[in-house]
Amino acid sequence: MATLPSYSEALAAAVKIAKKVSAVETTPLARAEGKILAEDILADRDLPPYNRSQMDGYAVLASEVKNGVSMRVVGQVPAGTTFDGEHEPNTCIAIATGAPVPDCFDAVVQHELTDNGSDVVVFHCGGLKQGKSIHPKGVDAKAGDVLVAKHTKLAPQHIGIAASVCTHTIKVLSKPKVIVITSGDEVIEPDETPLPHQIRNSNNPMLASVFTSMGCDVVQKHHVLDDPEATNEIIASALDGRCDLVVTIGGISAGKRDFIPSSFANSGVELVVKGAKVQPGKPIMVGKHECAVVLGLPGNPVSALVCSCVFGWPIVRSLQGIPAALPWQEAPLVHEVKPNPNRLCIRPCQLVNGKITVPSWQGSGDLVHTASTHGLVQLPSSENALHEGDIVSYLPFPWF
Repeated sequence: MATLPSYSEALAAAVKIAKKVSAVETTPLARAEGKILAEDILADRDLPPYNRSQMDGYAVLASEVKNGVSMRVVGQVPAGTTFDGEHEPNTCIAIATGAPVPDCFDAVVQHELTDNGSDVVVFHCGGLKQGKSIHPKGVDAKAGDVLVAKHTKLAPQHIGIAASVCTHTIKVLSKPKVIVITSGDEVIEPDETPLPHQIRNSNNPMLASVFTSMGCDVVQKHHVLDDPEATNEIIASALDGRCDLVVTIGGISAGKRDFIPSSFANSGVELVVKGAKVQPGKPIMVGKHECAVVLGLPGNPVSALVCSCVFGWPIVRSLQGIPAALPWQEAPLVHEVKPNPNRLCIRPCQLVNGKITVPSWQGSGDLVHTASTHGLVQLPSSENALHEGDIVSYLPFPWF
């Protein structure tokens, strides 16, 4: 039997066949959340564009403020207005949060440190520093600075930033089209009542959600029974040019009723990955058809979840024209973990206070243990346990 490739070797072969299919398109800002930004969002002016008051209070010269001193209030600046007067000794202006601080003043004293007078105000503070309670002009960004980098998955804060620089439409990458196909005689629809030997189809909605979170458009979802003719038909239909990626779940092991590999071959799929030295996900398959990339995931739900992230996500990024490298980061383990002595183990985990906790599991059929997890951790193959404080690689799930 041929030696299985490592995860990195298998991944390199997989992303090599995934070519960019996404185009740049313009979408209204209101419909941009979750899409992939196609170009940098730049500041159209300094941010903030003026010295901004951080408090409701009084704009003053800091050097004039002493405990018990009184000042004449010579103007008011609500948000959205300006003050055109000049500073006179021992005077101040009332100012609202967010309003521009006139250049002739260099600090703001909040109402709570005064008697809150209207014509004359008494200050109950001293030792004031220049710049107190002022958000300085341009401290957040200068005109022309990159505020949100291209290839960012747009979240609500990015939408707000785009709106702040006079953007009502935004350029994003079009979504790769995906078809998700589950398989198995034992699988029924989620709304059906299972017999003792049946299970509900959790993989189909889960994987559709996973690929949607990566910026894909799941155009169809199917389930096929363990039947060679039906499997041939559904695979051939999915590869008719309607999509860029076909994802199958289950039916790829060496069992007598695993018909996905033969159906791939019958449809002209050239496999570039036929298994990898990883746990879970050893039987992973990746192939190229003239119309689409094909990703064959194992049927156990944790295997499907893990492999969709560590193989599917780089493939999707390549289809989008984004560098395939995933945002792995390093973090220490909270507790001892036993790795697999023969394969790289990739486990769902929690990241809390910058440290990794790997919950106990009952194998790759145990989807329940993933409920409170935030991402995946790599546990290098070893005969020896990994200990508390050991540094491991962590990947947040693509929906975080």
